[in-house]
Amino acid sequence: MVVGTAGCAQESETEASTQSTTTLPTKTPSPFVEQADEFRSFLQQEEISIVELLPQPPANAVELTYVSNEDQYEEVGGEIGTIAGGFFNRVANGWEAERLNAIVMDSPESRFGTWHAKSSWFADYQDGEISANELSLKVLDTLSRAEDA
Repeated sequence: MVVGTAGCAQESETEASTQSTTTLPTKTPSPFVEQADEFRSFLQQEEISIVELLPQPPANAVELTYVSNEDQYEEVGGEIGTIAGGFFNRVANGWEAERLNAIVMDSPESRFGTWHAKSSWFADYQDGEISANELSLKVLDTLSRAEDA
């Protein structure tokens, strides 16, 4: 059986020449940025109020600014552990970030303190050179109160 398609699939020559398709190149995010997006998703699942999360691929660093859910400076340790744990988990899964720099806010306008975590500390933990408690303490020892707090 022969089915006719006369005129259905054919385009006139003039019609085809006036139509132009412009394809814009889509920029594929780097693996570093993709991992940062996964880290952002983790933080959102943990109900961390992100003000800003900036992956810095050339420096292999990540800059995080967030509003703490805790009221007291002394109470932010658990929250820091959650965030640092998420960072270390991403590093364990191939993220090449070397450092997480965090700015803790007690409101969107008021800086509370800062802390950081290094992937080299996590490597020491993985190699058995330090314990989980020592890893946590390394991160917590970087916590410093903002001068205006």
